[in-house]
Amino acid sequence: MNLDQLKKILNPQIWLLIVAVGHTLATILPVLSDKGINMEDTEVEYAVWKIVSMIIPMVFIAFTFNKEIQAKLATAIAGPVWVMFVVMILMEGFETLFIPPLVLWGLLALSGLLHGNFQNLMSKE
Repeated sequence: MNLDQLKKILNPQIWLLIVAVGHTLATILPVLSDKGINMEDTEVEYAVWKIVSMIIPMVFIAFTFNKEIQAKLATAIAGPVWVMFVVMILMEGFETLFIPPLVLWGLLALSGLLHGNFQNLMSKE
């Protein structure tokens, strides 16, 4: 697989949407379906906060900005989340539960790195 094929597969717009849907299905919907929309419950409040702070911005970025800006924002969003999972693994030990988020957030961050045109930031133009 060459770099052009990899860039085609790792389209930031697609990965922003994949991670937003995966994050919603894995962490938000189970809480809301179990507990209802009772804002006095901390887990429900946190699930709603994830929708407002992560899902809506990721979908907005995917449909609003050009590919380079999507890529830079995808890196800024997903990179720290991926690092957080790596730190959790180092501190608490590896569990298979961490595989899906590591892969999804890692691929989103990688898509941003591949399409973000970061080499221009380092040039003296």
